[in-house]
Amino acid sequence: MDRRTFLTGAAAGLAGGAALGWAGRHWLRPGPAPILPVEGIVRAGELGLPGPYPGRVIEVHHPGSIANKKRDREAIRAMIGRGMRELVGSDDATEAWRRFFSPGDRVGIKVVPVGKPDSISSYEVVQEVIEGLRSAKVRLNDILVFERYRNEFIEAGYVANLPERVHWECSAAQYDERQVAIDGFPDGHRIDHVAGYDRDVYRELAYCSPRHDQRDDRRFRSHLSNIITRKVDKFISVPVLKDHRSAGVTLSLKNLSHGSVNNVARSHITRYNPAEGYYPGATINQCGEFIPAAVSLPPIRQKAVLQILDGLLGTWEGGPGIWNKTFATWEYQSLLFATDPVALDHVGWRIIDAKRAAEGWPAVGQMGLEAEYRMVEWKEGIRCPSEQFARRQPEHIALAATLGLGVFDWKQIEHRKIVL
Repeated sequence: MDRRTFLTGAAAGLAGGAALGWAGRHWLRPGPAPILPVEGIVRAGELGLPGPYPGRVIEVHHPGSIANKKRDREAIRAMIGRGMRELVGSDDATEAWRRFFSPGDRVGIKVVPVGKPDSISSYEVVQEVIEGLRSAKVRLNDILVFERYRNEFIEAGYVANLPERVHWECSAAQYDERQVAIDGFPDGHRIDHVAGYDRDVYRELAYCSPRHDQRDDRRFRSHLSNIITRKVDKFISVPVLKDHRSAGVTLSLKNLSHGSVNNVARSHITRYNPAEGYYPGATINQCGEFIPAAVSLPPIRQKAVLQILDGLLGTWEGGPGIWNKTFATWEYQSLLFATDPVALDHVGWRIIDAKRAAEGWPAVGQMGLEAEYRMVEWKEGIRCPSEQFARRQPEHIALAATLGLGVFDWKQIEHRKIVL
């Protein structure tokens, strides 16, 4: 893949920024963004998205997998073995792992530490994924567990829960408001286990954050992590079953987008006025466009070969983290397996909406400042809206299907649930 191929069609087949004309000229780049037709997208290999099993989602449920937020590794081992066998149609779990991975492969595992301590990619799931890779003869020192921010990865406890010789690395040292430091060090202080971002592989979209320097053209670009472009041949995404304030849900696709590129804050901008609270005119939400645009970058399309959704402990409201006043979880006790992130996310979206209905809450697509929302206690008797954006945008899942990233049509999705 040459540099020109990576940069072709920077808008990923979506009319970048067109919906934000009302936001003000300083936030938009002059002139229309180029549009990449679906026919022009570089096709991934056999294992690339949507993978060899488009539309197939295997859910394995085990009532003993988690209780009182404590995971049971033996149950999880059985769930992963069964899920892999069912996904590929094999009687042998090792053969299932070998369908995707071979000796000599450098394999990444993308985890989610946001939502600690409970609503994160479970240590036990990650550990059993590593064991599955070992069964396929992937060496421990060829396995790299990664995430976006180094400080969040460490605080979530992953370093202490990885086997010896398994590597770990992050794209940037920590969160910062501008998020345009290509080397991953926003304050200039260099530390270890930070890979930075690839200068030559990025997605350009015609909007930016009001915090960005108007003289800095990096504000319109989101660069892909060096971990994905340079350090792994393939990777496994281990997202968590969650709702999300801006994207509606944060499952496989959002883990692949926001966890892989820099300058993501421009996809959901909020400004809070204590006198007025959050209001539609002060929020800009472009997750519906941003997520499929980022995931359609060729290195992600080619290397994200397996998705294992951690639904042991799901978040049905207030996601992605415990700082939200309405944060609520439930022990769903399932793992879901797919090569197709679109089909997987459509299934996960329905699971979350079903739980919300059972709790008396509107569906995620009906939430937002311009739709139905709940008032929650903030402090000292003051009540404020639980929502920050005009509306949530779960349509990124359907839009991803238009770019060939997977199957969205429910009639074409094979969702098979197995109870152990």
